[in-house]
Amino acid sequence: MIGLTAQLLQYGSALMLVPFMVTRLSKAEIGLWYIFVAIQSLAFICDFGFQPTFTRAFALGISGASKIERRGLSEEIVIQRTPNFRLIAEIMAAAKIFYRLLAGLILLVLVVAGLPYVAAISGKGGLDIRYAEGAWLVFAVSISLNLYFLWVDSALVGFGRVEQNYLYIIVNRAASVTIAIGALLVGGGLIAVAGALILGQVIARTIAINLLGDLTRRCRAEKVERHAVHAVLRAIWPNASRMGAVSIGAFLINRYTLFAISAFGGLAVVGPYALALQMLSAVIAVAQMPMQISLSKLVDARVKKNTVVLRQTFTMVMAIYVVTALIGAAFIVMIMPIALREIDSNIMLLPTGTLILLTLVLILEGLHATAATFITTANDVPFVRAALASGIAIAISVTIAGWLGLGVAAMIACQGLVQLTYNNWYWPWQAWKSIET
Repeated sequence: MIGLTAQLLQYGSALMLVPFMVTRLSKAEIGLWYIFVAIQSLAFICDFGFQPTFTRAFALGISGASKIERRGLSEEIVIQRTPNFRLIAEIMAAAKIFYRLLAGLILLVLVVAGLPYVAAISGKGGLDIRYAEGAWLVFAVSISLNLYFLWVDSALVGFGRVEQNYLYIIVNRAASVTIAIGALLVGGGLIAVAGALILGQVIARTIAINLLGDLTRRCRAEKVERHAVHAVLRAIWPNASRMGAVSIGAFLINRYTLFAISAFGGLAVVGPYALALQMLSAVIAVAQMPMQISLSKLVDARVKKNTVVLRQTFTMVMAIYVVTALIGAAFIVMIMPIALREIDSNIMLLPTGTLILLTLVLILEGLHATAATFITTANDVPFVRAALASGIAIAISVTIAGWLGLGVAAMIACQGLVQLTYNNWYWPWQAWKSIET
């Protein structure tokens, strides 16, 4: 229940902002905001798969594994009855060092490379450039802070403290959306909304770190050698790099279309697509929640070779995903356009046919992504080439469709057709096969 509440707030908070944004910001401002969010997704690719890999590493440590394998779950791994706090301490030290360096580097890149881009698209969209640049600088700080604290999420989920991780999400989203709505009501713009994200993060992360207090104190009692930290990073790098490559493919699959629409149609045109994408992504994320909750349990079952638990859990989470995704998507397609008209929104969703097409594409993508997450619990990432190939194919086909002026529906169809040829059916099948092997 706390997980459901957290996911509803995590993605519902963005939807709660929608009525206030679409009635108080211009079409250009709304379009720029969604560009900000898309760039945030691009920045998180620079994590390069370390966050889920650290999560699995923490889960192995808490399960008593003696070491982290570069790939798979070797028979040589000794499973103890108690957590391996020495290994956990080494993983935690490695995670903190990695994310500290990453956050600083990304902030520098966002400022140096991001400001000229934001200035260019703002000028094209008729926005005040200095106003847009100020909003971007605040948002860039928010991205950097979020990146640094990713080790906290990995630790909480890896240790099986899923409810505490969701408590952090509840506090973060509730604080951010409350402050942002208040800022919009008093006339604040994008700068105020971006600032609200920073305040919400600081409050929530402080609480999350305190929730880890007992484990961090236990880890401090362990003497961690520098060479051991380097060994952890070397061990997790192969799978992290594979997940990073998958993230690049996922970005091209899920976010490239937004940039393409903005390039060929401008900020005003990208708004309806981005709004629909945001709402449907929230539904997909909630539907995938059971898989996220079950990660620690699934890793433990993999280590102990408990095929009964693996089969039952996989069947349950996939069934819940399908039912939840269909119900949520039906609500968005049938009810949300009416709701937006009732509040006199400055921006509407996509035309019904195009919206239904986008819905089907995203539900199928979410289905095979859930199955792929299940596969990674075996400490293996076999879908790197497929993700990269699909992402490149989508980027090329979407660009051609935009260049030919075929419209948003054609660009969405390109994305769906590429996925349907392979990923949509292959990875659910492979996930089921992996239980026996």
